[in-house]
Amino acid sequence: MVIKSIIIDDEVHNLENLNGLLKENCPDVEVLAMESSVEAGIEAIKKLQPDLVFLDIEMPTKNGFDLLESIGEVNFEVIFVTAYSKYFLQAIKSCALDYIMKPVSIKELKDAVSRVARVVSDKKENQKLKVLVENLSSINQPKKIALPTAEELYFVLIDDIVRCKGENNYTMFYLTNGDSILVSRTLKEWDDMLSSHQFIRTHQSHLINSIHVKSFVKKDGGYILMNDGSIVNVSKHKKEQTLSKLAYLK
Repeated sequence: MVIKSIIIDDEVHNLENLNGLLKENCPDVEVLAMESSVEAGIEAIKKLQPDLVFLDIEMPTKNGFDLLESIGEVNFEVIFVTAYSKYFLQAIKSCALDYIMKPVSIKELKDAVSRVARVVSDKKENQKLKVLVENLSSINQPKKIALPTAEELYFVLIDDIVRCKGENNYTMFYLTNGDSILVSRTLKEWDDMLSSHQFIRTHQSHLINSIHVKSFVKKDGGYILMNDGSIVNVSKHKKEQTLSKLAYLK
């Protein structure tokens, strides 16, 4: 499991030192950004949606607590990186929050990351259950699908899937926002799962979401133009079935 993280510290050498220690000792932690101010840190958090933030407490003009207050709802884990007094650290610890002291020791870092990893893992499991409950409570069909990749588990609205393309034992999902997600499962598995929805298998390598079909073009043997501009082949033996389903759904 990859833990997406951001480091926020006003001193560049502290940023680089912690980043280096994480690379050498915590391979599951991926540092998405390193920021040297509260303002830049807030922007990075909003944009990148990390699982974990390494946060310096004392910074010029604004401190780490100002950042947390500005964020509002904190949906990520925090490890404070500090040289603060023992009394203050006891206050942090009494709230079951994690911290590491400067200069950062490898043992403290690994222990703190290990604790956070368990919490992040539990959150992801809870998200799976949440999606299941949403799907089971849906009157008609499940609304979301889980797409497991080598590094992440994505929860995607089924209506946001434009098309799927089979690539040997992998399937590439193309989404309405322009993103693509490669999943280690065959296209047949996804066809079986999505066939009860508005998906149509047009070709050995192609599965399309009919709500995103723009038109069927008859020339060159026939192909489908999707709303995102992509072109999807239709095989000869699936042409009649594809047109029939499109006519019915439309």
